[in-house]
Amino acid sequence: MSAMWRNLNRAVGCVLLCSASLGFATSPQTWQTQQLQQAQSGKLPYAIDRASIPDAVARVKSGDFDGMHVDLIARAGAAEATPALEEQFSRVQDPLLKRKIAAGLVRLGEKDDTYWEFLLKEAKVAIDSDAPNFMSYDSAGKATGGPSPEFEAWLKSRGAVDIDSAAQDSIYWSPGRVILLGWSRDPRAVPYLRQALSSPNYMIEIAAAKGLAEIGDENSIPLIINACQKAPKEVAEAMAESLVYFDDEAAQSAVDRFIDKESAKIYRDDKASGRKTKPLTAPLYDSSAKQ
Repeated sequence: MSAMWRNLNRAVGCVLLCSASLGFATSPQTWQTQQLQQAQSGKLPYAIDRASIPDAVARVKSGDFDGMHVDLIARAGAAEATPALEEQFSRVQDPLLKRKIAAGLVRLGEKDDTYWEFLLKEAKVAIDSDAPNFMSYDSAGKATGGPSPEFEAWLKSRGAVDIDSAAQDSIYWSPGRVILLGWSRDPRAVPYLRQALSSPNYMIEIAAAKGLAEIGDENSIPLIINACQKAPKEVAEAMAESLVYFDDEAAQSAVDRFIDKESAKIYRDDKASGRKTKPLTAPLYDSSAKQ
């Protein structure tokens, strides 16, 4: 088995979704290295160090920036960076960074619908896809590897020959498009994220649940719970993590139902500390692969 397939098979669960939420623009490896270096030096991760906001704004203005800087600016509500972000949106060629900028501008309240329409168009590529789940699951709901027979059949029906590229899109890039829609915190995303909860791709469902939690749409709680009930155990656990962030009795009860006690405590502690996602624990893809 190639290194790529080993990474794909290790990547099941919400860990593979952190890229879009935490904001790196090129590769998980780059972001992970930065975070580890900061942790070892005793510094706060850049994305939650508010003292770094002026630097992030300056970096965007200079053009020497990545998704981490956009992430900090948007989370901090640093609207003074809007003109610079708009300029960079028209310049950048990296597709993931361009999506991140669009989501950041929407989150900052930019009224020009150019950015929302771009973000939605990108997300709908994933939401409307009929690609099935890449991973196979056993009777206990645990991932057993991939590609699944359904995924292979789907590839053949489309005449696809590049399995590696299709797998990366199914497991990594497509979910990232969806979670960025939620990360924008625009209420217009809600119906599309709800639609994504019915995707044949479990990773899209997990991304949708996280996006609805980011927006805080309490009316979607029953839909997330229903999706958890239909999913394999490992997928349900990843999806139910989103329910931790709702101050709702039904949501919290579902957390205890689908997530083991120790993990649920970790997620709730993360919520209390203001962190919404877990750090990456393993490299997922070659840094040269971009969609």
